[in-house]
Amino acid sequence: MATIIAADDDPDLRAIVAAVLRRAGHTVRVEEDGAAALARVRAEQPDVLIIDNQMPHMTGLEVRNTLRLDPRTADLPIVLASGSLRPEELNDPPSPRDYLVPKPFQSRQLLETVERALAAAAVTVTRT
Repeated sequence: MATIIAADDDPDLRAIVAAVLRRAGHTVRVEEDGAAALARVRAEQPDVLIIDNQMPHMTGLEVRNTLRLDPRTADLPIVLASGSLRPEELNDPPSPRDYLVPKPFQSRQLLETVERALAAAAVTVTRT
């Protein structure tokens, strides 16, 4: 299965997301703010990043924009979880690797989005 970093400043939501993903067979690392998530992604190179948008130190969108500018992480599938972010805000720069999950979300919705992101990444890697 995949290695996933999940970042959210809400400890309860962080624990729920980690439990759901671990039950599905994934390895999950958690972070509580955007800057820590960015550092962990750079250090561990996960298969997917799930990140809340409204967090201390760096928003999820700021982390996403920083990762998109780095050739080592430009193709990382990123799932942004937000109750306020609109899809068009993910288009600067546009990336087919961006996914938006509106908060509040159901566990099934999160899992389906992660699986879709992993499948798209696998297809691209296979074609390269």
